[in-house]
Amino acid sequence: MHVVRHPDPDAFIAAAAPMAARGEASASPFAGWAHSMKRAPPAVDERVYLATYGDCGAAIQREDGPLFMGQSDPVAAAAFADDIVRDWPGLQGVVGSLAACEEFARRWKASTGRVHSLRAHLRQHALAAVADVPAAPGAPRIADEVDLPWLIDGQVAFIIEAGIPDSVERIRTWLPKRVARGDYWIWDDGVPAAFAGFNDAAPDFARIAPVYTEPGHRGRGYATALVAAISRELLARGKRRLFLTTDVANPTSNAIYARIGFVAETEEFHFDLIDKQA
Repeated sequence: MHVVRHPDPDAFIAAAAPMAARGEASASPFAGWAHSMKRAPPAVDERVYLATYGDCGAAIQREDGPLFMGQSDPVAAAAFADDIVRDWPGLQGVVGSLAACEEFARRWKASTGRVHSLRAHLRQHALAAVADVPAAPGAPRIADEVDLPWLIDGQVAFIIEAGIPDSVERIRTWLPKRVARGDYWIWDDGVPAAFAGFNDAAPDFARIAPVYTEPGHRGRGYATALVAAISRELLARGKRRLFLTTDVANPTSNAIYARIGFVAETEEFHFDLIDKQA
């Protein structure tokens, strides 16, 4: 077997389909990102990597983000490392099962001398029906252009708090596009208190992210009520299942999503790839 790079998103979706048998939540970014590229094609000079390795591996990477491998086998992870290092030796990080990430990191160190550092232990969740959740004061609404300054500030606060590699410049570029599509909702209790986004580009599922409540408004059930409301709406639109990712180190978010009906499916890890320190 060898790594196959797919310039056509549909070809990648078909080739990566066997990965769903290892966990639909872990495999959902493959189809979700590819469908997003069909809906909004990347710029000609944008870094895009869609690759598969037989039936036992798939990988996606865009711009300066990490490489996502989901539940790919270690042998596939090694092959992806050998393939992508030729073009992007400065890759920021890798996300996937522990065995796959460890094998990728071992191969990466052999090729570049760079080592890995654990950024986060992640958990993938799936939902098919929304449970009853306590009511919260206020109501959900779809974000609009007027909300952009508040949302941008909140998104920046979110990536800092969650330790997500991103930049203010990139947020200012992509967030208005998502708001224009209606992909962001706000929980409003006299003032905006929490927000949540989602990606519904795939025909039969959606992924919810990000979810953030301003520090001064926490503990009032806003995020729970908002994610439950969005989940009901997406299922009503015909989505078969919904997915999201949590940080295992954040018991609050894991408890919130369990109350809504999300069920933990697979464990993943995010390794940073860094220069070896003296």
